[in-house]
Amino acid sequence: MDGLHHGGSLQTPPGSSPPDHSVSSWTFPPAYGVSGDFPQHLPGGAAFGGPGIPIPYGFDPAAPPPPLGFPEPAPPGPVKAYGSVGVSIFQAYPPQLGAHPPRYEPDCVPRQTCPPQDRESRSGTHREDEEARQKRQDQQWLVRFLQSRAQTTGDLETQLQLRMSVLTPALRDTLYGAARLVSRLEDQCDGLRQNLDFGGWANSCLQALRVKEELQDQLKRLSQVQGSDGLRVTVAQRRWLRARAKLQLEKKLSEEHISEKEAAIDAWRMRQVRQVEEKKKEQELKRAADAVLCEVRKKQVDVKRMQDVLRSLEKLRRLRKEAAFRKGIITEQQTDEAFSSRLEQLRSVMKRRTSLYSAEEKALMVMLEGEQEEARKREQEKRVKKERERQLERKSRVYSILFGDEHPADHVLQPFTDYYSQAEHSLQALIHIRREWDAFLVAAEHPDGSTVPQSWILPDPPSDHVWASALQAADAD
Repeated sequence: MDGLHHGGSLQTPPGSSPPDHSVSSWTFPPAYGVSGDFPQHLPGGAAFGGPGIPIPYGFDPAAPPPPLGFPEPAPPGPVKAYGSVGVSIFQAYPPQLGAHPPRYEPDCVPRQTCPPQDRESRSGTHREDEEARQKRQDQQWLVRFLQSRAQTTGDLETQLQLRMSVLTPALRDTLYGAARLVSRLEDQCDGLRQNLDFGGWANSCLQALRVKEELQDQLKRLSQVQGSDGLRVTVAQRRWLRARAKLQLEKKLSEEHISEKEAAIDAWRMRQVRQVEEKKKEQELKRAADAVLCEVRKKQVDVKRMQDVLRSLEKLRRLRKEAAFRKGIITEQQTDEAFSSRLEQLRSVMKRRTSLYSAEEKALMVMLEGEQEEARKREQEKRVKKERERQLERKSRVYSILFGDEHPADHVLQPFTDYYSQAEHSLQALIHIRREWDAFLVAAEHPDGSTVPQSWILPDPPSDHVWASALQAADAD
């Protein structure tokens, strides 16, 4: 073996003696696939124009190689030539060889051991200091480990995002190219089916074969794109997430629509319930007023009957007194006065009751008349509203017959409607149209002239009774 250090492994020719470690200088061997004429050594690889990171494996060109018994370092990964664009010669090494903190390896946990001392001479103070130092070192190692894990996770995420951003345009371009080739191939196949001429068919067949080969190349390139499977999974996940978000949005909109409908239904139901309750209250109030009025009238009838009884009683006493006077029996004056006073008291009571019942009857009649008037007003308003709606419907039907149906705002004929009705909204348009019409004015005695109609041009009356009956039926509808 030649004594060159290729790729981090030491090779020694057979039969040669071990190297002399007393030599102070050592020539630069060709290593890592780079020519040996290195410039003056600068720390961190600055002489190569690369990033400022320490040289891997602690390599020092001024120091001789290690002895044969020294364990050689692990071989590095494949390294590209330094001449590649945008790539450093040390980018292929793992992050732990640079300024990043070391990765966690269970078998290679850094521990610092204390120099050997005499156990018998170690005192309790030294033991406590050793434990405190060990605890502090453990804490520092734990902090470095957590920082390295966090930084490694961030680097992986950054690399994944960069890879996806790099792969997505290439894959998109490939897919679009394949789609265009498929369309061209379909057109070529249609042309082959329609063109039966031998010469033209052969040329079309050759073109179709070329397009097919290009499509196969595109498909092969698409299958060989790095990370295409992961990108397909990512696209599928995003499509699923978009579909899920769309479904959730539709569900939310549906729930809002349902809630609005339910709110409208509840409001309509409350209005109906309120109207029914108001009608019930009105009916109950009317029944109560009718009952009170009936009682008042009944009491008035009783008062009138009592008045009739008093008049009959007074007449009976007068007749008895006259009969007794004819027989020679004269009644005492005190009894006559007592009877008369008693009758006056009863008449005054009946009079007060009659006036009270009349006032109650009048109040009840006013209340009932007010309710009846309100009911009549409501009925009149309903009739007027129905008549107004009927008139508006008839008017709109007449307008639709004369000018056509009204179109919505976004109708396809809306520009034509705006053009022909611009004089109704713009004074300049009205003046312009009037000037155009005035260009056709002629004198009154002109033989071909005609006057502008001053009213609506109505159709002629129907010529027969069948057509007249049809028009009457249409007007009735």
